[in-house]
Parts: sequence; structure tokens; C-alpha cells
Amino acid sequence: MKLHGLEISGNTYKVKLLLHLLDIKYHFIEIDIEHKQHKSDEFLQLNPRGEFPVLEDESIVIWDSQAILIYIARKYGLKHNENHWYPDNATELAYITQWLTVANDEIFHTLGKARSILKFGYDGDLVLYQKQGKKVLKWLNRHLNNNQWLATDKPSIADIACYPYVALCEEGDISLNNYPAIHNWFERIQQLKGYTNMPGL
Repeated sequence: MKLHGLEISGNTYKVKLLLHLLDIKYHFIEIDIEHKQHKSDEFLQLNPRGEFPVLEDESIVIWDSQAILIYIARKYGLKHNENHWYPDNATELAYITQWLTVANDEIFHTLGKARSILKFGYDGDLVLYQKQGKKVLKWLNRHLNNNQWLATDKPSIADIACYPYVALCEEGDISLNNYPAIHNWFERIQQLKGYTNMPGL
């Protein structure tokens, strides 16, 4: 198994985290973004969107971090008798999918974008992203006041998908000081067997 990505990418990290939690061996291939390797003809054959991460599992190639999480959880989680990551129950699947959408939309396009501006020099409205990001944090903290995990009563890929850019949001100059339920959620994730860290956390 090969994972193409960037060490400091939250989307790459969420895939790495699930691989570690399931104790799956893989070869990590760091993308050279300075030389725009992800836009090269060779990489575009793996992902025509020119984005990372990309997972190669024998002849299977999957791009988009959420899709990769689903693939790993369903294929390997079941092998490890850990189907709680992406269960068969229709209601739980719907709840997980809701949070995968939140990870891709509200979280990434506020907290993630603010971080990208300050850490990587991307263009964008920093003040707007920070303002919107604080609303997301309040909503998330309120939800976690009454729930141990985001989607079900056990950790799932919903938690893995949402965790990185929330945990990294202070790199976008968005404080986490007033969100105790979020900090407790961080601790629960970090206590999972196999947990691994990333730069910035």
C-alpha cells in the first residue's frame, strides 16, 4: 500500500491516522509541492484533480481523503473486527456521512482556509474565515457537550475526518481556549490505541 501526500497536510494526516489506528503497514510518498509534483502528468494519472492524498492499494487507486477513509474502514476495519469505523447500520452511516460533509465543507472552508493563508501564504479573506470558523467551533463544542463521539457511540471515520483541521486551527490564529468539550474530544482521540501525531499538533 502506498500513500501519496504531504506531511503537514490535514487531509493527508487523517488517512495516516486511520492507517495507524488499524495497524496497517504502508509506504508514505511525500509530494514535492514546491516543484508542483501534484500537477505533473505522472501524478495526474493517479488523480486528475491534481490533489492529495492519493492511496494505491495494489491495483486500486483512490483519491479524496473522505473516500479513502471509507475504503480503508470498510476493507480493513472489518478484517480487524473494528466495524465501528464505518458500520453497516443505515442510521449510523447517515450520521457519519453528515460529518464527512461537515469536514469537507464547514471545517475545511473556514478553519482549514484560515490556516492555509497564515501557514502557506494562500489568498483569501482571513477575517471572514476566522469569523465563520469560530461559529463552527461553537456548534461543534455544543454537540460534543452531549456526545462522546461525533456520529455514533463509538469512534468512527467522522471523528477522524473532522479532527485534523479543528486541532490545527490555532495555526490559523483561531483560539481553542473556550471549547472544553472539544478538548475532551481531542483527548479521547489521542488515547486511542495506535494514535499518531503530525507537525503542528
